[in-house]
Amino acid sequence: MKKMKRLVAVLLAGIMALAMLTACGGTTGTPVTRDDALEKSVAEWAVEWGKSAKLELTADADLTAISAKCLPAAVKAHDAITAMDKEAYVAAQKELLAELESAANGKKIAPVDIRIPNTMEVNKENLVAVVKANAASLNELLKTFGVTKPAKFGVTVTKQDKYTLILFMVSE
Repeated sequence: MKKMKRLVAVLLAGIMALAMLTACGGTTGTPVTRDDALEKSVAEWAVEWGKSAKLELTADADLTAISAKCLPAAVKAHDAITAMDKEAYVAAQKELLAELESAANGKKIAPVDIRIPNTMEVNKENLVAVVKANAASLNELLKTFGVTKPAKFGVTVTKQDKYTLILFMVSE
């Protein structure tokens, strides 16, 4: 009984310390490491999928560089979603949009993030299924950013603890 009380006290102290760090704006700083092999595969799948959707999509190094610049903010946004932290999410979205605006130089570029849970394998079939399932919202996102005829894209991929994040930057 005494050991159980001590265990509960230690757990509560840990939870309170974590809550205080979160409330003060401190984060654990999720490392963002790109998965180059998966990026290459995703780029190939995107071109193939584009052809089946009657789109001529080409990979663009400049858009990939913009995606890489925005990837840490996108990870912060998805981590905030996982933690159900609205303030952190809004801050991460602002950071992502600021990075995008500074890198875009006036071009119309839409950030399209696709999150695949780690319970699902990242392969062409699953990626296409996720894109098709979210086609309406993805099309609305493209329109919101002024991209009406997608032609070029850049992509970065990172594997996190609970998900794989694929961040496309799409332009005309």
